[in-house]
Amino acid sequence: MFSKSAKYYDEIYAAMGKDYSAEAEKARGFIQAHKKSDGNRLLDVACGTGIHANSLSRFYQVEGLDLDAKMLAVARRKYPAIRFRRGDMTDFDLKRQFDAITCLFSSIGYVKTKSRLHKAIKNMTRHLSVGGVLLVEPWFAPDQWNVGRVFTMTVDQPDLKIVRMSRSARRGNVSILEFRYLVGTSKGIEHCQEIHELGLFKHEEYLGAFQAAGLKVSHDAEGLDGRGLYIGLKPPSSSTSTVQIAR
Repeated sequence: MFSKSAKYYDEIYAAMGKDYSAEAEKARGFIQAHKKSDGNRLLDVACGTGIHANSLSRFYQVEGLDLDAKMLAVARRKYPAIRFRRGDMTDFDLKRQFDAITCLFSSIGYVKTKSRLHKAIKNMTRHLSVGGVLLVEPWFAPDQWNVGRVFTMTVDQPDLKIVRMSRSARRGNVSILEFRYLVGTSKGIEHCQEIHELGLFKHEEYLGAFQAAGLKVSHDAEGLDGRGLYIGLKPPSSSTSTVQIAR
C-alpha cells in the first residue's frame, strides 16, 4: 500500500489541508450520539500513521491497528503512548472488545471485494461491546468513480520537496490509483511508484454488510469530511437490524 511513501505520508496530507483534529471531534460527536455502552475503549482500524488515533486519545483509551508495517513504524515512533498492532481488518483477533471502533479515511475500500467487506464488518463487530459503535467512512461508489483523471499535489518545505501525481483507472468494481512520487531532499532526488486498488461498493452493499453483522445501521451523508459515514450500533442479540438515513 503506502510502503514506499509512508515516511512522507503526513507531510503530503498536511499540504493537502487534511484536518485530523477536526475529524476526530466530529467522530467523537457521532460516537457519543449513538453509543450505549458505558466504557471508553476505542480501536482505530487501518490507523495508518496514527494521527486520528492520537487525536481520538483525547477522549478515549485508544489502540490502533493497521496492515502496513511501515505506516505502523511511523505511528509507533510518533505516538509511543498508544498501542499499535499489525493486522488485517478481515481477520484480526485481539481477544477483547471495544466501546467504539473507527475505520476512517475510506480505508474500507482496500478490502476490494463484497465478500471481504462482509468479513471486515463482521470481524469489527465481533470486537464491539454490546452497545458499542462502529464508524466506517466509505470509499467511492461505482457510479462516482471517474476513469482517467489526473491530479498533482506538492509539498514545498525548506528541506523537503515532493511532487505526487496520480491517475485513476478501473477494473470491474475495483478502482485503481497509480501514484508517482518525485521526492527531493539534501541527500538527492528519488522517484517511486505505488499502485492502490480499492473496491467500489454501492450504498446498499454497505448497509447489507452492517445488517448481516447484526448491527443497527444509520448513514450520515456528510460524515466527517463530505465522504459520508456509516454508523453501526451493536444491540443485544435479541434486537433486529434497522436502517436510518440522515437527511
